[in-house]
Amino acid sequence: MSETVVMDLTHTYSADDFPPEEILAWIDCTEITGTNCYCDEEAQRQLCGLMAPYSAMGIHFIDSGNYHYLSKLWMDKVQEPFSLVLFDHHPDMQSPRFEGVLSCGGWVRSLLEEHPFLQQVWLVGIDDALIGETEGFADRLNVISEEEALSFSSRGNNFFLTGKTDFLYEGGKIYISIDKDVLAPSEVHTNWNQGSLSMFQLRRQLEWIFSEAEVIGVDVCGEDPELGVASQIAQNKALNRELCGFLAAFI
Repeated sequence: MSETVVMDLTHTYSADDFPPEEILAWIDCTEITGTNCYCDEEAQRQLCGLMAPYSAMGIHFIDSGNYHYLSKLWMDKVQEPFSLVLFDHHPDMQSPRFEGVLSCGGWVRSLLEEHPFLQQVWLVGIDDALIGETEGFADRLNVISEEEALSFSSRGNNFFLTGKTDFLYEGGKIYISIDKDVLAPSEVHTNWNQGSLSMFQLRRQLEWIFSEAEVIGVDVCGEDPELGVASQIAQNKALNRELCGFLAAFI
């Protein structure tokens, strides 16, 4: 089993979110202010300090989608050419509202603008109504909308077999980021509006990526810290265990 890094910002995680045999490195971030949806420079400094002992390689659980910008902080550690495959119902490509402030809604744009080793970005499962937010970076950005992803799956096809396979460029590495809001509400409960993919469909695409590319790291977000229904909490924890165990078999 690999070591899984758990970044706890809302006290939403507990040990039963993960397989009992998994080795966990638990990072308590709950005392850091200025982190919810927007991350100011001081909060970034503190978070990076807590993350310093750990590598971008491996599995990282990063709490709710409000903290998805942590993906960028993990990828900032990568010092070799790589591409990002992001499964998300939202493109996270909004323009920044405040200089020096990283946001959960704009971290992909910041990554594209700032990371010297980032080659390609694939956005998978994006809400069709939000495709307009993905303008720019035409030579480096590849978008598979929710409708396209569902269409490919219904035909038994792989999301990525669309004529553009340059994300598997020679010598490159892949980092995968998963926001569970790409999944249907019947599969998991998040604090953002959700897509329609099934866990089976997500696993199938992940298996293909792992079989075709060298994956250096994966992160997962999409918790709902305010969830109060016991059956839904249990369902979320069961999915976390399933996803963690699945990823650990490859990483």
